[in-house]
Amino acid sequence: MKRISRLLLFVSFSLVVAEGLIGPIYAIFVKNIGGDVLAAGTSFGLFSIASGVFIFTFGRSRFFKERLRLMVFFGCLIAAIGITSYLFVSNPLELFITQIVIGIGVGILEPSWDGLFSADLSEDKATTFWATWAGGRDFLSGIAAIVGGVIVAAYSFEVLFIIMTVFSLASVFIAGGILLEKK
Repeated sequence: MKRISRLLLFVSFSLVVAEGLIGPIYAIFVKNIGGDVLAAGTSFGLFSIASGVFIFTFGRSRFFKERLRLMVFFGCLIAAIGITSYLFVSNPLELFITQIVIGIGVGILEPSWDGLFSADLSEDKATTFWATWAGGRDFLSGIAAIVGGVIVAAYSFEVLFIIMTVFSLASVFIAGGILLEKK
């Protein structure tokens, strides 16, 4: 596996863990900040809409395509800012803003990550690389979900958000390494 592909896997896996830690207990967090089922659904919907709009818009622009490494970095940075802001969310409106920020980060990251990862693959190795990513993503997401529940049960959402922040910042630093890597 080429170096850029390995670094991209670490970027993705770091964010998968950061996001996966809250996955199954997200609705409990929403309830704790005064939200309800509608707030949980709306916040996830806003994330998905923001992400989709940015994937659609940026993934098609020439400017974006010529700066994939930079976009991976900025996507990670914006997502990390959003994930870090969970520490300060105290009501559904703040959660909506947080989810939009994370959605923008993912919307920038996803097409740039996919473009770089695909460009770094040889046709005969593509299945192996994509299987490594998809299997690793699902495995780590499952482990993160379990660990996230344990952390909140034993400590608090605040501790969970600090750990999520650490993993999201790790993705930023790894993406910085990709940015500095020679083409």
